[in-house]
Amino acid sequence: MDSWELKVLEMPPSDKAKIPVANVKDHTAIISLHDVSPAFEDDVVASCDRLADLGVSSFTLLVVPMYALKRSNSFERFPIFSEYLQSLDLEISLHGYSHSTKSGSLDEFARMDSKRVDTRIRSGARTIADTLGQEPYGFVPPLWQAPKRVAKAVRKAGLNYCVIGNRIHSFLDSQILRTTDILVSQGVKGTSFASSLLEIELGGPVQLAVHPRDYDETQALDLVEEMKDRLGYRFIGYRDLLSSL
Repeated sequence: MDSWELKVLEMPPSDKAKIPVANVKDHTAIISLHDVSPAFEDDVVASCDRLADLGVSSFTLLVVPMYALKRSNSFERFPIFSEYLQSLDLEISLHGYSHSTKSGSLDEFARMDSKRVDTRIRSGARTIADTLGQEPYGFVPPLWQAPKRVAKAVRKAGLNYCVIGNRIHSFLDSQILRTTDILVSQGVKGTSFASSLLEIELGGPVQLAVHPRDYDETQALDLVEEMKDRLGYRFIGYRDLLSSL
């Protein structure tokens, strides 16, 4: 794998004791498949096949252990799907525990105190280890939204990174990596990335979320193809990015 350059930002003297922040290299797209759950089994398989067809070999599988808090979506009930995910030899990371609150809000951790956050993160990590045969490598919250206490809980749980917004908190080397934009598909027809097109045309480093239904219903994978073939973007998962530094 090629080496991935980081642009280290200059910090004012008063900030020297703080965690260093670095920009990810231009023309880098950190790509992840969100909402990996038995609830979307067929769509996940189709999306992985489509990404492979596009020549994207490095991406992160963001797994939700108990999607929508329904036991019918637990991986224990779907051993063949679990074996399929393991066979891909891709990074598996945690994407919340249920992906939503009981009221349906996607900001799963917003109203939780630190103790409840710790419990959710540890329980989710343990479920992935038990059902998929490996510890999750890192953590990306739904919509990349979470209070700062979530990053502390992720670190305590022994995971290697936590993403909040456009910042990737690496616990491997205690630094923060920054992208200029976040592209989130919605898994519905007509998703627009118009607000991010300028940043993409300029080659800024981005995080790109693909959702299971994108292979058939949105422009997300067409955008991946254009970024790769016309704009020269290189696609990589979170684990592979961090391990290449």
